[in-house]
Amino acid sequence: MSTLRFFFVAALTAACATEEPRDQADHSASPDEPAPPENITPWEYDGAPDEPQFDRARVEESIQAALGEILTLTGTAPLDAYVALMDTADDYCPYYSEYEGSLFWYGGCETSEGVIYQGYSFYEQYEDAPLFGEDSAMSGPVLNTQSTITLADGTRFDMGGSTHVLEGPMSDEMYAWSTAVTGSFGWANGAEDDTWMSGAVKPTIETAAYLWDYGELAQFRGVVTTAGLTGLDAAWDTVYLSELTSMDDLGGYWPCPEEAAGRISVRSPTGHWFDVVYDVEQEESDGSWRVPPGACDGCGQVYASGELVGEACNDFSVLRDWEDQPW
Repeated sequence: MSTLRFFFVAALTAACATEEPRDQADHSASPDEPAPPENITPWEYDGAPDEPQFDRARVEESIQAALGEILTLTGTAPLDAYVALMDTADDYCPYYSEYEGSLFWYGGCETSEGVIYQGYSFYEQYEDAPLFGEDSAMSGPVLNTQSTITLADGTRFDMGGSTHVLEGPMSDEMYAWSTAVTGSFGWANGAEDDTWMSGAVKPTIETAAYLWDYGELAQFRGVVTTAGLTGLDAAWDTVYLSELTSMDDLGGYWPCPEEAAGRISVRSPTGHWFDVVYDVEQEESDGSWRVPPGACDGCGQVYASGELVGEACNDFSVLRDWEDQPW
């Protein structure tokens, strides 16, 4: 046994030998404290919970408002603001490291011009990277951050999440765009901003758009999005789109340009969710798409708490109504 360990054991033994016996008194509630109840009373609600009230017009209005916003909600706005603000950095603030086009910094600190950096940020610029498969060549910025940059006049840009804007070829005939905004990005203290960051709609969104270009023969477009949107210009202003896919007919590959695949959920002001499920489905055997047994009419079946309550119909062409690029 080492000398240090022997000393520790000896000291502990001596302390235990001289320690007074612990108080074994009754630790029940004192007269000044309320006694715990002998029986647990079950919680009883006053009245029955509200039943979901399906309003087809409201659901369709909310979905159309969401579809109209999808292609405007991109990472371009927060990325442009971030790049512009980084021009205020000096040689000592914030502390940063750079490697092969990637820039990482952390703070807090204050520049010589009075700009305050707090938090951390990781920014990377991709060039012809195979992000969508080995044949793809995607380029663009990616930002992951939990930070705040405050200008000398008090104007503040708050960032908490990740965002990107990427584009590039997938093959000789196929070109792709990808964008995402996860978390919160926005100005505070009176900054002038005419982008979605100062608007009512607050997105969490991931969208990919595709263009198949066969020259004079044909062009086909498609959009795939998963998005949670609040603050829409509709009476029911919260909508969630789950892997919603809308495409042109793709030369017969896509069975129903009038309708999407996936699901859209609309939240009523009373907190009930109405889930709209569309008829386009993917065959598991060969990956092709079909429309069984519904009609190719742009309508989906609406469910509330798992019960079928009606249908909702919308125009999905707004997702593909773009020319050479979606944004």
